[in-house]
Amino acid sequence: MISSGATSAANTDASSSAEVSPSQEEEVCPLCGGAGFVRRSVPLGHPDFGRAVPCRCVEEEREEQRLARLQRYSNLGPLTRLTFDNLIQRGRSARPSDQERFMRCVQDARAFAEEPEGWLVLHGASGCGKTHIAAAVANRCLELGTPALFVVVADLLDHMRATYRPGSEVGYDQLFEQVRNAPVLILDDLGTQSATPWAQEKLFQLINHRFNARLPTIVTTNVSLLQLDERLRARLTDPPLARVYQLEESRPVKYRELDLLQRPLLRDMTFESFDIRGYGLNPEERRSLENAHRQALAFAEQPENWLLFMGRHGCGKTHLAAAIANYRQQRGEPPCFVVVPELLDFLRQGFSEENPVSYHEVFEYLRTAPLLILDDLDTQTDILWVREKLFQLLNYRYTSCLPTVITTAARLEDLGDRIASRLVDPAVCSVLPIRAPGYRAEVGGGEHKPEQRKRGRPRR
Repeated sequence: MISSGATSAANTDASSSAEVSPSQEEEVCPLCGGAGFVRRSVPLGHPDFGRAVPCRCVEEEREEQRLARLQRYSNLGPLTRLTFDNLIQRGRSARPSDQERFMRCVQDARAFAEEPEGWLVLHGASGCGKTHIAAAVANRCLELGTPALFVVVADLLDHMRATYRPGSEVGYDQLFEQVRNAPVLILDDLGTQSATPWAQEKLFQLINHRFNARLPTIVTTNVSLLQLDERLRARLTDPPLARVYQLEESRPVKYRELDLLQRPLLRDMTFESFDIRGYGLNPEERRSLENAHRQALAFAEQPENWLLFMGRHGCGKTHLAAAIANYRQQRGEPPCFVVVPELLDFLRQGFSEENPVSYHEVFEYLRTAPLLILDDLDTQTDILWVREKLFQLLNYRYTSCLPTVITTAARLEDLGDRIASRLVDPAVCSVLPIRAPGYRAEVGGGEHKPEQRKRGRPRR
């Protein structure tokens, strides 16, 4: 039987039933092997393909017998103690933004347990509550009579290797079939296993099968999704199937002050809340707004090279940049979102001997971030020190081809020749001018009246 994280791997029966002694063998149902569910033999594309249905041996089973059988099948072991009732509802983080994400995840996990559908992917630092949520889902499924299998990825791979040994009580095909077709599967601690080609291939086969069959699955990991095999990451972050929750910020605590994405106003700036129609816009203004929105969404789906949003204050540049950041964060790949004036203040503080974060640490973090978003690159650029530091930052990312988003209300020539030379390279940077006037912009000598330019939220 597959062991949970609290027990060591052993050469034990990995069939869909519990361990069976010779005296008990006659009690095991020959149809389902003791699992309590079977799969109908239907062709691919049939509505019941891949779905588990109760075996007839379960119909007259007593409640306590049913729960005991499901618990044996679940492989939860001592994790049966982890339920929604004893879960810290707001998580262990002291940060309000982390607590809010944790509560949303718990709410979704409760709904998943009541009616398993789709995938939940939970990632965050060790100890943030991922395994507790996953085990709580499994335990609730058992209470409702839904078979759920909980496996620690490293242990699963150990068991699969053991099936190749002479005299193994369980064959590889039997074990793999049990796991890949479990009605509900929880894969705990993905990414901590040895990254051998064999392990990577077996995990891909498992996850790809469940992806194609759309079988309910929960995955927990404490590594960045960017560190996973690209094939796995593509399936774990597939929007129609998977909901990804980052339970706690993965970026170092000392840099959280710099990254502003969790501020309420920025957090609410999404593609859905962006108004591409506008009011009182002429055709050229509207086309520029629609094009910027379209290019931003394409970049968010697959960040490559650079985007530069140009336009007056209030035209929507920051909203689109934040929408990209929020989109990537929902996919489990949080970017670094910084406002340039605040970044410069932060860098200046790094020169102080009393500051626990050095200038060099901050600068290295920014220039190597997988996705960096620089908002409001138009202030203080006439200061020599500022231009020098910004050029060093941008030049590193330019030569390293690191995805970057920049917003500015300045003209390119006002940013300095060296910075401008990086921004006008069409092989790297797509320049998106937004010609729509700002929400509070003056047109014809006066501000737009509210009834003329009504918005759900002002563009920035």
